Amino acid sequence: MNLPLLRNAAGVMTLPALLATLLLAGVGLGGCRVDREPAYEWLPWLNSMEFSSAAETNTKNANFKNGLTMQVPPAGTIPRGFKPLHYTAAEAERAGGDLKNPLEATPENLARGKERFGVFCSPCHGPVGAGDGLVVKRNVGFGSFPINNPLAGPGTWPDGKVFHMISFGRGNMPSYATQIPQEDRWRIVLHLRELQKANK
Repeated sequence: MNLPLLRNAAGVMTLPALLATLLLAGVGLGGCRVDREPAYEWLPWLNSMEFSSAAETNTKNANFKNGLTMQVPPAGTIPRGFKPLHYTAAEAERAGGDLKNPLEATPENLARGKERFGVFCSPCHGPVGAGDGLVVKRNVGFGSFPINNPLAGPGTWPDGKVFHMISFGRGNMPSYATQIPQEDRWRIVLHLRELQKANK
């Protein structure tokens, strides 16, 4: 079968060749980006990378040997934004002596600490650290969440010990190391000190 020549005897591109070139250019450019407005897509199969569906966290995934989407981080790695703590869960006293709060009690740090305290701490410890959060109130009679040491009292624990307990947990309190970045843990300690000043 003879293919049509791209150029005629005079060197000018033939009409079929010109149309084929324009068609290929249009398809190539059309696959670069597609806006979702209006509510249709032209050749969506060309945009599978731009609009790929991310796997849900707790779903099965055939791409991994264990069949899970959520994978355990490789040994020796540190999540982005987190720094290693060279303490064990049992070394709260040592952390109390070694660790000093690197942040100053600026209005920005205090505001952020108050906001993070409200999200992560107040459900158990209450809005002012009195140990009267909703979790505690709803477990009255069951004894599963007793808080005997209100945070807003005249606590003598050093900043490093409080930071260690937020990081590793204590008693019924779980570790918040994977949920609260280190800087925000220190900001929560700053806010806690403000609560203690207000409750003296």
